[in-house]
This record gives sequence, structure tokens and C-alpha cells, in this order.
Amino acid sequence: MRRTLALYAVPAAIVAAAWLRLEDRHDDGDRALLVVVLALLPALLPRAWQRAAGAVAATGAAAWVALDVAPLDARPFDGEHAYFGPLLSRLRDGTRDFYDVSLPFDPGGHPFMHGVLLLAVFGFCLALGLALAARLPLPAAALLVVGGGWPATLYAGGRGTALGAALLVAVLWVLAGLRAPSVRRLGAAAVAGAVLVVAATAAATSGAITRDAAFRWQAWDFYDRTATPVGVAYVWDANYTGIRFPERKTVVLRVRGPKRAHYWRATTLDIFTSDRWIEGLVPLRVGVATGGLTPDPLLPARARNSSAWVEQEIEVVSLRDDHVVAATQPMRFEAAALGTVFELTGGVVRAQHRLRQGQAYTVWSYAPSPGPAVLARVEAAYPDAALRYLDVGRTRLLPFGTRGRESGIEALFEDDRYNALWPYEGLYRTALELASGAATPYAAVVAIETWLRSTGGFVYDELPPEPAAGLPPLADFVERSRSGYCQQFAGSMALMLRFLGIPARVAAGFTSGEYRDGAWVVTDHNAHAWVEVWFPGYGWLTFDPTPARGTLASPYTTASDSADALRAIAAAAGFDRNRALDPGGGTLDRLLRERSKGRAAAPGAGGRGPGLVPLVALTLGGAAAALGLVKLAARRVRYLTRDPRRLAGAARRELAGFLADQGLQISDSQSLGDLRALVEARLGVSAKGFAAAAGAARFGPPGGAAPSARLARRELRALLRVVRARLSRLERARGFLSLRSLGLRA
Repeated sequence: MRRTLALYAVPAAIVAAAWLRLEDRHDDGDRALLVVVLALLPALLPRAWQRAAGAVAATGAAAWVALDVAPLDARPFDGEHAYFGPLLSRLRDGTRDFYDVSLPFDPGGHPFMHGVLLLAVFGFCLALGLALAARLPLPAAALLVVGGGWPATLYAGGRGTALGAALLVAVLWVLAGLRAPSVRRLGAAAVAGAVLVVAATAAATSGAITRDAAFRWQAWDFYDRTATPVGVAYVWDANYTGIRFPERKTVVLRVRGPKRAHYWRATTLDIFTSDRWIEGLVPLRVGVATGGLTPDPLLPARARNSSAWVEQEIEVVSLRDDHVVAATQPMRFEAAALGTVFELTGGVVRAQHRLRQGQAYTVWSYAPSPGPAVLARVEAAYPDAALRYLDVGRTRLLPFGTRGRESGIEALFEDDRYNALWPYEGLYRTALELASGAATPYAAVVAIETWLRSTGGFVYDELPPEPAAGLPPLADFVERSRSGYCQQFAGSMALMLRFLGIPARVAAGFTSGEYRDGAWVVTDHNAHAWVEVWFPGYGWLTFDPTPARGTLASPYTTASDSADALRAIAAAAGFDRNRALDPGGGTLDRLLRERSKGRAAAPGAGGRGPGLVPLVALTLGGAAAALGLVKLAARRVRYLTRDPRRLAGAARRELAGFLADQGLQISDSQSLGDLRALVEARLGVSAKGFAAAAGAARFGPPGGAAPSARLARRELRALLRVVRARLSRLERARGFLSLRSLGLRA
């Protein structure tokens, strides 16, 4: 019982912590602790049947605690017990919410999701405790990997390496704790495990870092030798000629408040001219930025619910610009320190004077985060106020789903009055083919975003080639070069969506930056352009077609080549599985396979991350490979000597370790004769040659010790080849993963 309790504590805590990462605040720790304790109680019972009965009782109690359903009800029995009716209903609703609500979620706003999460913690901890009580190390380790790794596939945000290292520590702790026959051997295994964890963690953190896509700046002021940095000044209108990064980053903003990542928007580019996107904002009000902004007719009624707003405290560090930056759609400002400001359409605010270092303001934003399953069912129903976002140049295109819109656009490319659109005919036909099976706007949006991000052969390039003669920059980018940076990707996607009749615009600002010391630290290298698409009932939602940017697991983008988005589209019949998602003929099924293989996954982050099976296989495979390397290194180190007697001792130790890993009882005091007899009796292989050579090297005349030691190693290799050939694959795998050999003394 004491060993079970000792082995349970750390793994259960890691599983609970991994699942609680899916919530953006944790003010209900008592219930989480209670379900962890409830999961342990059955494992402390002495007999198997008692554990089974205890597991049933604990499950009922955990359901009551997690979903807040009382087990007794005064209502009479009517064919469905009064307890199971509410229980199953809440369990069903909470599970469905995981498909419709972005992570991390607010447990106060989604109590049934919180209950399902607590039940997941309970279920994995219960199974883990029962496996520990039954002394089943491999099932216990597998349950730990799945229970701790599964939530990482749903939300990959932050401290992934730390979680992986903690899981590896817990797995080694469980394996060693159930296998080690004594405290001394457990200590030796702990030392080896520590080396393994340090090596694995170092390997996991040594990869190359993908640099952020960036926006163009007009002028750069470098650090002064005697003064603080004076910042950067940005030009927000589109530029497609190239960008250049300074070697040294400059912090421009610090944002406190939200723990979830957001894009920090400075402005929107609403108007597409003949060749580029520009700001087309209309002034609404002049004054001091205190209080609510002028109501936007394109915002849904839910945007006025202040309880759902995201509060941000923003400090200007070195941003030299007059755009007031905020998350998504700002609703209210407290920015008297900025002086006079100009409120523009779309929630954009500009100060009368450029922002200065040390200025601070508070803003509350409406930041919806609907899941793919919800968006896949949203129909195209656009009010008059949204139709201006269908303009391409001087032409307003028909909305998505309008009868006869395709023939109408075809007519434009044959009418001399619309010759300004003719260079974009190829771009339009590509968009039309990509969205050929889309029944809803979301399906078309995801198809184009996925094509630009991953399946269309595009590359991120800060110095793209010059456009071909006769083609505007974005048309050349889509049809020919397929090489560019964020402005080409965002500008092309927004233009393709307008050609399809879906209201879209380009947004400019910054990606989330790095979260440290309780704030998002945003640098000039985080400057970025992305796409905002308008959806009925939700308003403007963020999409990012630039490769290696946000994924669904990071809540600052809505789709981002997520397998969950594609599944939602298929479930809502947004795509016919027999229709192509990209001109290369890739079907929805093919794209789903690509997502599961990680071909389109961004670092950290994504869809909701890699599939569970590949993650578990990768984790177990990496741990097994690292364990094998540690055992191999330990064997090789013992042979680093010229003393033949020590070499013979190392050979004897290698054989003893091999036998111990195969489950045979080996002690440090067993002689060569004992090992020979054990091999011949239990494995049916003669070890006479090895025993004789090793004995001569260890105990024979000094003159013959060296050749005898070399002969002992050759005999050992031959002996082990024969033995391994007679073992099954399962037996060889068990020996490879065993920790018993690490506990033997040299």
C-alpha cells in the first residue's frame, strides 16, 4: 500500500496539471484535488474484487463532484433514473463543447466542460492507481503517457518541453519503482533516469527557431550608445517589394492581462485599389479616449456583453506611431494619457501625436473564439454594411451563394469597362477551383488558407522576385512566384475571398510576442499582417495564411490548416469528399492524412496539435531510444580499460545485465560458473567457451590474461547472438526496456 501511494502521487499530479492547462484560470483546485484522491482510494484496497467495487463507487462519487449532480432526487422513477438523466446530459454537453469552444477555456463560462475535464483526470488517475496496485509497470507507464499527453494534443500552448520532461520523469519513476527490488537499486535507477531526462530535455530544446513573419517599416532608429532606444515608425499600407530585419530586436509594447495569445491589431486595410491594399477608414469621433467606442453595425449583439471582453493593460516601450494597438475588436478605452484621439471605423483609434515611451492605456476588446464545428454551419447572410468589403477596385462583387454570381463575374472579364480586373482572372479562377465544393463561407476560407499555408507550394521569402511584366504583385504571387512574406499571403487571401463574395480585409499589427513575467513582450520582429473575415453572429474573425504562423491550438487564429476544421467542414457537408480542395487534386481525406502526419503543423501549436496515436508513439519511441542509449553508454564505459581482468569483469557484468533484463534473478555475487549454469539451464545455450575464457582472463596467469580477455568478448558476442535468435520479439523488447541491469553493481 505504501509503495502504491508513493508511486501514485507524482504521476497523478502531472496528469491533473496537464489537463488543467486547458483552462485559462484555476480557481477550483479543491474539486480537482478531490477527484485525484477519489481515484486513489480503490487502489489502496487489498483484494482485486474490492478494488473493482471501490472503482464503481468512486466513479459515482467523482461524477457527482465533477458534474455537480446529486445522486438522489425526489422525482419518481419514470424509466430513466433522475440521476443518470442530468448526468448524461451534462456529460454530453460538456464533451460537445470541446469541439465548439477554443482552448484554453473559461471554466466559469463552461461549467460542463470543466466537469468533463475533471472526469478525464479522475479516469486516468483511477486506471493508473489500479495498474500500480496490480504491479503492472508497462500498462501504468502507458496510461501515464496517454493521460498526460492527450491534453497536449488539444492545446499545445506554452511549456511543452517542461511537460514532456515531467512525463518522462514520471514514467521512469513508475517503471523503476515497480521493478526495483530494493531502495539501493532504485537509487541507481534514479541516477540513470536523471541523466536520461536531462539528455532528452536538452535535445528537445536545441531545435532551430522559426523566425516570425514581419511587416515592413519605413524607418528604423538604431540603439544610441548613450540613450535608450527611440523605437520604430511603421507604414501600415501594403508594400510588396521586400522587407529587411535588423539583427537586434526592439521591444515595442508590453501587454498585461490576457494569458491567451492574441494578435494585437493596429489598423485594417479595407480598400483594394488596382494593385494593393490601403487604409480606407472613415473618421467617427474626435476626443479623449475614455469610455466606449461608437457602436459598429457589423458587431453582433453578444459583443455588447462586457463580461466576455478581454482586458489589456498596454505599455508603450518604443513604438513610434500614432495607431493605438489593441486585441481584435476594441470596445472601450481608458486612455486619457494619450490626449486627443481620432476614432475611425472598424474599431481603429489613432492618436493626435505619435505614441511616446512610457505611455500606458487600458482597453477592453471583444474577441470571439467559436470552434470550427460552429463556423462550418454558418450560412452566408450579409447585411448592407458588410457589402463594402466585397469591393475590388471600383467594382462590387456579388455575395457568396448568390444565384448566377459565377456567370456574372465571367462577364466582367469580357467587358472592356472592367479591364482593371482582367489581370486577376487567374487569381479568381484559382480561388473558384479551391472552393468548388464549399457550401458555406467557412469551408471556402479554410480551403484557401490551407492552400496558401501548406499545400500550394508557397515559400516564405523576405525578398521575393519582381513580378512578371503585366501582372500586379498579388496576381503574380498566386499564379507564378508563390514566394513572399506576410503581406503577399494576407493580401492574396483577402482578395481571393472578395472574388468569392466573402467579406474580408487585411489587418496589420503584431503577433502575440513572448509571454514572460506576467506580460506579453512584443518586439518589432512580431510585426505582421493577417486576414479578417466577417461571419454573421460573430463579426470579424482572424485567419492567417502565412506559413509557420498560428494554429487552432493558439487562439489567435480561427482555422490555420486544422484537421478539426476540415473534419467540421466534412461533418457539416461543406465539402463533397470527391471534390478537390486544391488544384493539385488533393481531397479532404488526403489533407486530413497530411495533418495527422504533421506535414502542415506549425511549431508548437497546432490544428489542435498532432493526433494522439502519433504523439504517444513518438513519446514512447523517444524514451525507448534514449533508454537504449543510456544502457549502451553504461556498457561501453566499462570496457574503457586496458586491464584484462577488468575487461573480463565487464564482459561478465554485460552477461549478468542481459540475463537480469530478461527477468532472471541475478545477484552481484554470482560467479562465472553460476552464470554459465543459469544460461544453460534457463536458455538452453552452452556458455562453456565464454566462462572458460573469462575465467582465464580474471584468474589465470598474467601472461595469458590479455588474449583470454579478447577471446571472452568474442565468445560473449557469439553467445548473445544465439540467445537473441531464440527469444521472441516481445522478449527482446522487454529486455531492451528493462531497467534491472542498471541496478547491478559492476
